[in-house]
Amino acid sequence: MEIKFVLDFDGVLFNSAFEAYSVANAAVEGRSEFRQDVTYQEFIQFRSVVTDAWHYNRLYNIDHSIPAQLIRELTPEEMDWDFTRRFFDARKIIMQDPDWPKIMPPYDFFLLLKPILLKHPEYFAVLSTRNVESIHQTLAFHGADVVPVFGQEDIRRLGSKLAIAKNQHWLDNGKWLIVYVDDMNSHLEPFEGKVHLPLHAGWGYDAETPGSLSANQIITIISSLLKIAQGGEA
Repeated sequence: MEIKFVLDFDGVLFNSAFEAYSVANAAVEGRSEFRQDVTYQEFIQFRSVVTDAWHYNRLYNIDHSIPAQLIRELTPEEMDWDFTRRFFDARKIIMQDPDWPKIMPPYDFFLLLKPILLKHPEYFAVLSTRNVESIHQTLAFHGADVVPVFGQEDIRRLGSKLAIAKNQHWLDNGKWLIVYVDDMNSHLEPFEGKVHLPLHAGWGYDAETPGSLSANQIITIISSLLKIAQGGEA
């Protein structure tokens, strides 16, 4: 059985909340149909349910906003896809600055993990709702762009994070021992009972639960399993 550590990006490796807030504000700047007064705290609360950039349209759009708890019941319309295009166009402009990843500080977990990641990249993958290019650029900025990345483009193509895991055969019985780390409980729930260790990162954007783990605890789990995979050496 092979071991694979599958890691979420936003809220696990990097604190990207302010970056997303900056991009969304840039996407709507000066446009009268969008709110110009969304506070960071309001954005963070809404972000807890966001899995695709078009969702932010329903926070900023004055005539079509909805409560965050209803977002998953909504089917996107053309205006939502138009917002998505604006969002990623704004991100592309921001990403032209080579120092743009500085507004996404790494969590302690990433700093602890980086030496392990560089030594054993074959055991890791990133699975995120963020677009792939920005993940690669951020990892490269920190000298750690060494692992496969599955992102928003893959989710749109296949339907969900779980569908990506199935497509990669990570859920095949007896083939993989999968450790999946995510800070969002709603993203972990589909994996429960399907992977060996769905671990909730207690330092991210979602509320902690009795089962939430610290960065040091998850690093210990990863290191211990790597020792087993390496025959006692990690």
